[in-house]
Amino acid sequence: MGAVTEYISRGVMFAEEVSFQPSATISLDVADDKGGLVTDASVFVGTWASVKLGSVPPGPAGRLTRFYETDLYAGAAIQLVDRWNFSATYYRYESLGDSFEGYNDLEFIATYDDTGEWDGVPLDNFSLSPSLRLVQEAGRPGRKDALYIQPSVTPSFDTNIAGAPIHVAIPLMIGLSDEYYDGIDGGKETFGFFRTGIVLSGQPAPESLPGLTVSGGVDLWVPNNDVASGLDQYDVVGRIGLTWSL
Repeated sequence: MGAVTEYISRGVMFAEEVSFQPSATISLDVADDKGGLVTDASVFVGTWASVKLGSVPPGPAGRLTRFYETDLYAGAAIQLVDRWNFSATYYRYESLGDSFEGYNDLEFIATYDDTGEWDGVPLDNFSLSPSLRLVQEAGRPGRKDALYIQPSVTPSFDTNIAGAPIHVAIPLMIGLSDEYYDGIDGGKETFGFFRTGIVLSGQPAPESLPGLTVSGGVDLWVPNNDVASGLDQYDVVGRIGLTWSL
């Protein structure tokens, strides 16, 4: 579960209100071949939601107006030679608050685990974690289905703050698309945004609750000013999160 001061996704403002965002995922390992080509494989299903907090003007959905988004998803992931990770996920987006009409996404993510390949960097467990995310919309009402492309690197390392082990991550990413970004003067824009920030995470009780991770940080969104994104010249979003893996 988490909370954000604004709900921004792919460089577009969806909710200016503080939003609570709970989620749950059930995953099943289907392969574990250490030393082989496919070193891990799993299938998963889950749900994610974004709920507006605070005062929300009434809408046609009544009390459900604050339930901006409720998603269901299912997919599969594989790991190759302990380094390359690939996942494919189907999403169904719905809004209990009638904020938008439902539609589908097909998402593909490829990442590379470069931990341990930076011996010359004086930081513990430093990595860049390069990643490529592709999302193909399917059946979104009112416009052509868009292909969204998000290349990123996330420099990260381990440190200690007040004697507690902390993981520090600094995401760096851009958003690109053929049909997703509407230009303020009409037409479409290819480049949507640049995003960075910092996220600190750690385990407050590693012995008694080893699956519990707490995180907090800020996102800095720098949009393309030619895109009708609903963002200012830049937006700073605060976030906190809690993850419990069982």
